[in-house]
Amino acid sequence: MASPSSIKPFLKKFLTDNFKPLFSSNELGALGNLSSTSDDLIKEFGSLPRFEMTGDDIKDALGNKTRAIDMTKKNFPPFQRQYTGLVRDPLKDYRLNFGVGALQKSPTLATDASMLQGKTIVPLVGDRTSRDVIIYGIDDLKFENPIRTHGGVQFMDDADQGWASMQSLLKKLDDKLQTVEQMGGKPVGMTTTMGERSGDFSLDTANVIIESLRVKPNTKKNLNEMTKIIKNQTFRKKDKVSQPFKDIPNLNNIDEFATYFRKLPGTTRVALVEQFDKDVLQKLGAPDIGKIRIATSNPGLLDADQLGMGARFTDIKSGMTPSIHPSYDTKISKAPGAEVFTFDTTIPKTIMLREPMKTVRAEGKGLGAFASMPADLRKMQLNLPVQPVDQQLVDEASKYLEIKRTLGDRAAYEYAQKLIPAT
Repeated sequence: MASPSSIKPFLKKFLTDNFKPLFSSNELGALGNLSSTSDDLIKEFGSLPRFEMTGDDIKDALGNKTRAIDMTKKNFPPFQRQYTGLVRDPLKDYRLNFGVGALQKSPTLATDASMLQGKTIVPLVGDRTSRDVIIYGIDDLKFENPIRTHGGVQFMDDADQGWASMQSLLKKLDDKLQTVEQMGGKPVGMTTTMGERSGDFSLDTANVIIESLRVKPNTKKNLNEMTKIIKNQTFRKKDKVSQPFKDIPNLNNIDEFATYFRKLPGTTRVALVEQFDKDVLQKLGAPDIGKIRIATSNPGLLDADQLGMGARFTDIKSGMTPSIHPSYDTKISKAPGAEVFTFDTTIPKTIMLREPMKTVRAEGKGLGAFASMPADLRKMQLNLPVQPVDQQLVDEASKYLEIKRTLGDRAAYEYAQKLIPAT
């Protein structure tokens, strides 16, 4: 494993963008806005640089951090436990062997919210997956076909990319952007972090599961039994019963299964990932889904607050075009000349979407509070709220960032809580 002190500046940049919590400022050094492709890196190093990250590395960096959920719930399980439905610690004995695929231009660090003045915030709800990480293996598994990740919030770092999603979902966003523009507003798309298992929709997660099944030692009997259990799984919705995996190929034929898995609709793919995360399949030797979810996640977002906002933001414009993202078919683009920013953290939705959250709280259903619940995500996706940026928002967001820098997470959360009724 290469040590941080031996990494050249543009490689340090990649580790900063993806793995910043795991390295000190002194180790990373001063960084520039360099951009390099895989070919550039191979030319520089002779091969793509490779590293190992362990569960202890991640725990040492993130384990003692105060989260928003810790402010409202005592003794809430540590962040890594949210990456699996099972009672286990996915970081126990965890080792990720990974490489660097490419480097995108770094976003501009925003130490306050002044650049948002006069614009309209449009939340872009997205998963936690990393970008341009090449996964060579997890724990003792060495992949025959390394998996490259495609992001996540870093999709916005590409020069012409604004945001990507499925066309049906992006159509609602595009309609909202047109409304904002018609009213004279300037929409700024701001990433809004989904839950820990949100990457299940991504083909990256499916590909790592496929490769893990390919190389993990197991018996034909166990794989036959896994196939049978998945095939017979039924789901009830109201009065209808479905059997979505009835056509699943036998897991002993990994290539047929791979084709099947990749062609599933995203929501069905999510349901299949969840099947592998069940105890009955784990006992038959299924890949450790908690570890896979962590492996495909951007470590800088591993413990991020659900629906925290501002890991990336940029001016965007209406208009849909085909996307190059392997998991999502449609994109919207940046506004001409738009710059990509990051708060280098996230800010609570109750600050960045102040008025919409006030309206949601007034409904009396427990939503729109400081700490987010799964129903808050569904509500946000359904309503697509926007927030015109006024001086109050600029002042409160900037103060939150200042407190977080100088006094720490807990003090910043206490400040955010004081801005709204006790929640």
